[in-house]
Amino acid sequence: MIKKALLSIASIFLIFQSIEILRYIDDLEINNWGLIIFIAWILNMFITGIFALSGFAFPTQKLLPNSYYRISHPKSLKKTYKALRINLFRQALLATLWKSQKQRKKYFNGTINGISNLVEQSIKSEFGHLIPFIIIFFVSIYLIVTGLTKLGALTLLINFIGNLYPIILQRHHRMRIQILRKRQPAMGKK
Repeated sequence: MIKKALLSIASIFLIFQSIEILRYIDDLEINNWGLIIFIAWILNMFITGIFALSGFAFPTQKLLPNSYYRISHPKSLKKTYKALRINLFRQALLATLWKSQKQRKKYFNGTINGISNLVEQSIKSEFGHLIPFIIIFFVSIYLIVTGLTKLGALTLLINFIGNLYPIILQRHHRMRIQILRKRQPAMGKK
């Protein structure tokens, strides 16, 4: 209960901070690349953080129907995965943020029953990146339209790497699991 309350408070704090940054962005003199990179990164972290924190507290992924999470066009997903070189992104994550075996085991413990947990965690993770991706996309367009072209373009680039790539990676995981489950129907189903 306390954890949910703290995560909710932190999420609300990030909402207000994001609004404040956008409200005063026109008043800032953004004239060097260091500041542009910093603000673009902060906008991405704050907006993504809103949904990550709320997703840790509540089952926010249930806001979308289960049909959204099913992979219905695996060939298109494979082409996108390959074209965007998502595998390099996955390898970078495994070498840095997901280097710890303990961290990885929270998502998949290596057992057949752990597959259901992996699917659930991938759905939660995807939702935690999907809504921020959409919001930050529109924020980036707003920044570009209002003349903050460099900031808008960099915010969009960080958004693609920080939110779109994880979405595609999670969908790719579930596609592979769907294929395995078709071959072995009893595999990891609850």
